[in-house]
Amino acid sequence: MRLAMALLITLLAGCAGSKLDHGMDPESRTDNTFDQTGSVWTEERKALYHQAREGLRQSRERYIATTRPVLERKFRHEYPDLSDTDIETLVNEALAKGYRHEAEPRPDGPVRLPPQRPMNCMPPPGGWPSSPNCY
Repeated sequence: MRLAMALLITLLAGCAGSKLDHGMDPESRTDNTFDQTGSVWTEERKALYHQAREGLRQSRERYIATTRPVLERKFRHEYPDLSDTDIETLVNEALAKGYRHEAEPRPDGPVRLPPQRPMNCMPPPGGWPSSPNCY
């Protein structure tokens, strides 16, 4: 019984496979349609990839344009006796390493605000409030 069942399944699978190959135009098969769709998808993906690379290039150029002067000032301040070529070498090395300029550290504690003026919204007896912000 098991042998008959295995032969029957093999026979059906073989017939189904041969019917797919015979009687159909090979160019209308789903594989080719998938390839065409895949190539369109691949072209879109390539376009997105190139767009991302261009964005990365522009970002890198902006980073260098904004960071280079900061690094030059920093190195000139730290090493006033170095020549321009040595400073340029230091700047290029720092840019290659991806140096991030950090702003001056802020002191701990709350932000200092100017003292507030006392608002006197209570009118004097028989008068108006002295502050224009009182309603």
